[in-house]
Order: sequence, then structure tokens, then C-alpha cells
Amino acid sequence: MAIKLVVLYPRPDDEAEFEREYLGKHLPLMRALVGPDVPLPTYRTIGTPSRLARYYRIAEIHFPARPSLQAFVESEGGRLGRESSLRVSSGGKPTFLVCEEQEQV
Repeated sequence: MAIKLVVLYPRPDDEAEFEREYLGKHLPLMRALVGPDVPLPTYRTIGTPSRLARYYRIAEIHFPARPSLQAFVESEGGRLGRESSLRVSSGGKPTFLVCEEQEQV
């Protein structure tokens, strides 16, 4: 079953600086670590109907199965990716979720 690592970044102290670091350094590093064929979508939240969203950016790293995600998380690349995520997240620690992809209904 396909699985993904989802990273939720809290609203940063300085959005412009976060974007420079995230797009200029973090995403290129992650692309190099996971390779060109691994889906790596990222989203910038706009808000909720009534207020700013708690999370500013959401990123996904897709894996074909849990063992491949586990291998990445335990690798040097996984360590470097976590460190980069923590470094870029100026609004607090990011939240890391492991999600199984469900069949469409």
C-alpha cells in the first residue's frame, strides 16, 4: 500500500524569509535526497474560512510502501532532511505524519 510522509510547517515568524529558505535551499535538498522520481508536492495554505490557518506549508513525500519510507527515515538522507525541516521552520517545530493512501471512494 502506498504511503507518504506529510510535514506540516507552522506559520513562520517571517514568511518572506521562510519562502526564500524553503524554496531556495530546503526543497532542492529534499529533491536531491529522495531522487527525481519520488513525488514531492508542497502546498502553501491560504487560510480557513474564518482565520489564518495554523499551518503555513504542507509537504508530502510519497513512497510505494512502508519499508521504503522506513529505509529513508533511517538513512543519512532522512536525517539531513529532518534537520533541514527543523532549521527552516521558524514558527516552531514542524509536525511529521505518516499516512497510508486510501483507495478512492
